[in-house]
Amino acid sequence: MSTMIHSASPPRLEPWSAIPALPGGAPWIGHSVAFGKDPVAFLSEGRRHAGDLFRFRMMGQQVVFACGPRAHESVFKAEDSVLNAGDAYPFMKPIFGPGIGFDAEPEEMDRQMSLLARHLTSTHLQRYPTIMEAEIETCVQAWGDEGEIDLVPAMAELVAAVSSRCLLGPEMRRNMGSDTVGLYRDMAKGLRLAGLLNPGLPLPAFRRRDRARRRIAQELQHVIDTRRNGPNVAHQDMLQALLESRTTLGQPVSDETVIGMTIATTFAGVHNSTGLASWAGVVLLEQADMLPQLLDEQHRIVPAGSPLTAERLHGMELMGRCIREAERLYPPTMVLMRKARKPFVLEGHHVPVGTLVMISPTVAHRMVSAFADPERCDPARYADGRQEHLRPYNLIGFGGGKHRCIGRAFADQEIKAIWSVLLRRFDLRLLGAPHRPSYSTALISEPSAPCVLRYRTRQRG
Repeated sequence: MSTMIHSASPPRLEPWSAIPALPGGAPWIGHSVAFGKDPVAFLSEGRRHAGDLFRFRMMGQQVVFACGPRAHESVFKAEDSVLNAGDAYPFMKPIFGPGIGFDAEPEEMDRQMSLLARHLTSTHLQRYPTIMEAEIETCVQAWGDEGEIDLVPAMAELVAAVSSRCLLGPEMRRNMGSDTVGLYRDMAKGLRLAGLLNPGLPLPAFRRRDRARRRIAQELQHVIDTRRNGPNVAHQDMLQALLESRTTLGQPVSDETVIGMTIATTFAGVHNSTGLASWAGVVLLEQADMLPQLLDEQHRIVPAGSPLTAERLHGMELMGRCIREAERLYPPTMVLMRKARKPFVLEGHHVPVGTLVMISPTVAHRMVSAFADPERCDPARYADGRQEHLRPYNLIGFGGGKHRCIGRAFADQEIKAIWSVLLRRFDLRLLGAPHRPSYSTALISEPSAPCVLRYRTRQRG
């Protein structure tokens, strides 16, 4: 008598046509206008209409949107040969340069990221806080004893000063003119949906982007020339490491590649950290019961006359929870994208080659299945006993998988250092509430104007 063994049949896969399609949309451009006006509102409304998986058209291209930890894991774990990040961001090539970052093939991009990551490891993070504190103090001394300042430009100035000094060295910091921050913002404003079609279109935003890139490249080239031709000084920053690096064939890396990798790192850091630092200020200052606790934490961890250290920054648990809540409510990047190079299965559905696969940290972070009472600002959700962010693929403000932002730890240090100095130095009040996101481009979230920081030097003792 024989026994028949029946193997479990594989789950049935649904065709692409079974994914709900959003109604409406104009010929060819599809839903580009509605998406570009407010991508978060568009995707949130799409989710209410069609659920956690739906498709639409944008700039002549099919897009599939997915939401939820399981979908996030599928996207983040997919190989670059299947879902490719570079193919989804053609508008980054004019900023980074040919063959840099997303424009490089996966193996070369991995090599470039490993070079950059070496200066974002714990060894270097140990020495950055004292440099950060000095740069922040220098910047805020120019503010005077009291006044009002626009929050977002102020954060952009502080972030650019800290990032350039820590990663690029004192020469680049000295060479930063008053318009350098504006140049980075001009590049960021070149991240527009039209870039999906052709990032070289003769649009005013693209022309400003290209002019800004040339100016920053000139500043970097001047520093590179000084280092290559000047006295032999033992620099310990990321720029020097790139100048001393070699290609896979053992040749010195070209100045163009060094400039491109440097711009890629500082650009991503400046525009992501500026947004998160600004929203962190909103979370820190708009909760009436939070500020006294934050001040107590600062006085306890950083006694008068004591310098900032990596250990002290790490010990600022309450501030860290506030920054994490800012990341949840207002992630620096609203949408993350990949493009299918091979057929892909997403949530049991076939996704054809050429499809743009999109997820949204902003939308996902407000799912009731992911975070308790998600519309409420509640830094305590990260405290011991709750730690809602530790559920896999719940908090994805800095991406996930192999392409998770390598500068996350540096950004955390930088933002903590900025607000530690400001809280200890000034009485602070944020004007213009309530503060809502302003989507100046399809990819960047900042508090809408007016968002004014009123400050007055604290009385000693």
